[in-house]
Amino acid sequence: MATNEPRKINRSAANGAKPAQQPAKAAAGEAKNGGKKTKKEKNPGKKKWGFWGWLWRIVVVCGCLGVMVASAAAVAVVYYVVDATANDNLDLDRLSQSQSSAALAYDANTEQWVEIVQFKSTSSHRLQVDLEQVPENLQWAFICTEDKDFYNEPGVNIKRTIAAMINEYIFPILGSKQGASTIEQQLIKNILVDNASSGIEGAMRKLREIFRAWGLYKNFSKATILECYLNTISFTGTIQGVQTAADEYFNKDVSELTLAECAVIASITKAPRTYDPYNNPENLLERRNHVLYNMYDQGKITEAEYTEAKNSPLVLTEDHSESNTSSQDVRSYFEDALYEQLVDDFMEQNEWTREQASDYIFTGGLTVYATVDLEMQAAMEQVMLNADDKYFPAGWTDEEVSQLGENDIPAYEKDGVTLKTKTKDDGTVVYYRRVRTQAAMATVDYEGNVLALVGGIGEKTGSGSLNRAYDVARQTGSSIKPLTIYSQAIESGLYTWSSTILNAPLYTAADEKIKDKYGNWRDWPSNYGNAPYDFLPVQMWYGLAKSLNTIAAQVGDTVGVDRMYEFAKNTLQLNHLSTDDMNLAALCMGSQAIGATPLEMAAAFQIFNTGEYTTPRLYTYVEDSDGNIVLEADTTSYQALTPQTATIMNRMLTNVTSGVGTAGSLGKINGMETIGKTGTASDERDLWFVGATPYYVTSVWWGYDKPKDLTNTVGSAKAKTSTCVAAWKAYNKLIHEDLEHKAFAMAEDGVERKAYCVHSGLLASALCAETAYGYYHEDFLPDVCDYGY
Repeated sequence: MATNEPRKINRSAANGAKPAQQPAKAAAGEAKNGGKKTKKEKNPGKKKWGFWGWLWRIVVVCGCLGVMVASAAAVAVVYYVVDATANDNLDLDRLSQSQSSAALAYDANTEQWVEIVQFKSTSSHRLQVDLEQVPENLQWAFICTEDKDFYNEPGVNIKRTIAAMINEYIFPILGSKQGASTIEQQLIKNILVDNASSGIEGAMRKLREIFRAWGLYKNFSKATILECYLNTISFTGTIQGVQTAADEYFNKDVSELTLAECAVIASITKAPRTYDPYNNPENLLERRNHVLYNMYDQGKITEAEYTEAKNSPLVLTEDHSESNTSSQDVRSYFEDALYEQLVDDFMEQNEWTREQASDYIFTGGLTVYATVDLEMQAAMEQVMLNADDKYFPAGWTDEEVSQLGENDIPAYEKDGVTLKTKTKDDGTVVYYRRVRTQAAMATVDYEGNVLALVGGIGEKTGSGSLNRAYDVARQTGSSIKPLTIYSQAIESGLYTWSSTILNAPLYTAADEKIKDKYGNWRDWPSNYGNAPYDFLPVQMWYGLAKSLNTIAAQVGDTVGVDRMYEFAKNTLQLNHLSTDDMNLAALCMGSQAIGATPLEMAAAFQIFNTGEYTTPRLYTYVEDSDGNIVLEADTTSYQALTPQTATIMNRMLTNVTSGVGTAGSLGKINGMETIGKTGTASDERDLWFVGATPYYVTSVWWGYDKPKDLTNTVGSAKAKTSTCVAAWKAYNKLIHEDLEHKAFAMAEDGVERKAYCVHSGLLASALCAETAYGYYHEDFLPDVCDYGY
């Protein structure tokens, strides 16, 4: 009878075992071991693994781990190259000669902005050419030699790259470094600064280069890539691009090159020094013939063409050096200063290195709107040309140098043949060169615009030369007195126009404050020329007009060093001042550790019109090639002095340029008033005049590059600030010739013109027999004189 119970199968019995005995043995073993299985027991259902099984398991696990590591590495590499190349500028459509930046100036005559200079790297000389103008033979000369698979590969030759990397980093089977760069990769090197060449950095650079080359392939046509490559490839010296090379080596347009000449140009780029056509013509011919063979072997020229070109002589132009030199325009001093200002401002704004800022200016296609006035710059250059030493005596003298430079004028012994030298005790040879006086001039308007700037005497012969108007700070002498002493004396109300001060030293020898050069205590300060003290009362305006050091020191001592230094350094931005200058000698007499530049001094004197100071600027703003403003001049304007103080100081400074003043011969310019201040550093080493009209402020400096006593070279009669005044006057006559008459700005209220007693300096009364007029702040009026002089 059938049942629903499942059928039970004794599998052990079916396999010929003894099922009845197995439990007994197991039970016996468990009993013997306290109920635990023995080590000899085995799980009858567990598969046994042999050596090869375990090895296979390890291989599989390692393979999985390798895939995971490789995946992570691939992600890291992709992230790295994307991040490292994020800021690349690889827009080949904009890579052309127009990438050079241009500075424009406003021409008042035409009412148009005109180009004054192109900023191009002095390390490159390139003329742009379209691919259609490049002969096919020249195109194929490069392709057949540099990258024969150019038209068929995706920017990178994978096989050559792998082989080169194995040779470089794993197993150098080829014995030397092997090139694997395609034309795209070479183009990357031409237009980006990424120079690591060995080790890990070299591998990373190659990785970046491959990624960038692939990007070029994806985004640009082969024609565009080849055109950019041919326009950026480097040759000997500063030559870049095939058009420049054709002009330099063969004196012809690139479209006119013969097959042999095409091969020559394609040969030089591999090693410009080794294959220099003028210095190594034999090497070049061998390389040229190799290039020709490549073209023949790849079917780009016929055998007859190959044979004819291979046998042709190398004929080069003879005036190659002249064409290269003439291509470099000499920038004016203003343009040099403009370039330096742009570099500094781009570095600060973008946290760039100097190299990055310079590269952006040279290649960014920028338009710079400059502040220069073309007619004023021309007028200043005319005066500073100093023909026949018309304004500035030469004062030729010998100067010691450790060695003579290329542009130095050697000094000779009396025989005119033997170089003048001397040998020091330690055996060092000292040479001598001939040097002359130099000068600098700068003009700004009352809005801070730098309108003209010249940093040296004579014709400028090179870009980037020493710019004494912009870069070189010198001791200011007394020209600093109106800025630091008298403006603050008026502003604070401590002194007035007619305040009376004794013409006497601030310190006497008995005070034991100041020593002379011999170590003896002395009176301080002395007046110019060591004029004797008369111990008579002097009104403050007169002390300024005559530049009396005694008056300046006493007034400065009352105003205080801290106040004067703070005003000069932080308000007037005389940035070369340092804490070493926090003393009366530096701030009252102009004996600073470094001093100020002519441009800084011109900008500082702006305050004597309305009281406002504006940071000097050489440009207003900069646009990129799309017209976007990428940089604006960091110019700030603020009230440095109250209008009332500015007006009083302005009136005081008219006494310097007329009548009794140290520049009294200046007078008016084309009927307009002038103001200013002369300055003489110790021992007549630096001479100054900073003057202003209602239109402009101009500073003039004269001296030697290495400070020397001018009285020893030009004589005491000529070593005067009157030399600077005469040059200032000649220049300002030119620039004011056609200007409408204009007066200085005057404070609308708060200033009163009043009579004062010339003896007491107090406001005049009916008792005063001798009076004069001065200007006073209505809140700081002197008392009325009742002495009855």
